[in-house]
Amino acid sequence: MDLVVIVLHVLAAAVWIGGSFALVFVAVPVIRELEGEARARTLRELGRRWRALGYGSLAVLVPTGLLLAGDLGALHWRVLFHTDFGRVLTVKAALVVSLVITAVLHDYVLGPRLAREIRAGGPERSRRKLVVVGWTNLATTTAI
Repeated sequence: MDLVVIVLHVLAAAVWIGGSFALVFVAVPVIRELEGEARARTLRELGRRWRALGYGSLAVLVPTGLLLAGDLGALHWRVLFHTDFGRVLTVKAALVVSLVITAVLHDYVLGPRLAREIRAGGPERSRRKLVVVGWTNLATTTAI
């Protein structure tokens, strides 16, 4: 059973990390070349397609990560804060929570706001925030 959990965890991590890098370094530069409604539509479609895969991988990563940490005895409170492993696990858990929160902010608040701004043809006020949150998510993903 442990091998199955490890394999699922590693595969889900590969999907999340690989997808994140592909979006940042392949998809976004191509989409930047588009304008107006075509750009908004492409961003929306890309987001819609990625969400199922990306959030699906996070939905596998969190429980399998907890199972793996629990197998190592790290979920006992006395171990969490008094061992190097426990402290690393605590930092990793905090980063995962942060990643989930900022991913939701990126995908469900800032992304749709930017798409509306692009469609309206006005200033793209949300773009800078979206880019900062996106790069923060990539950095957090890499750190985790």
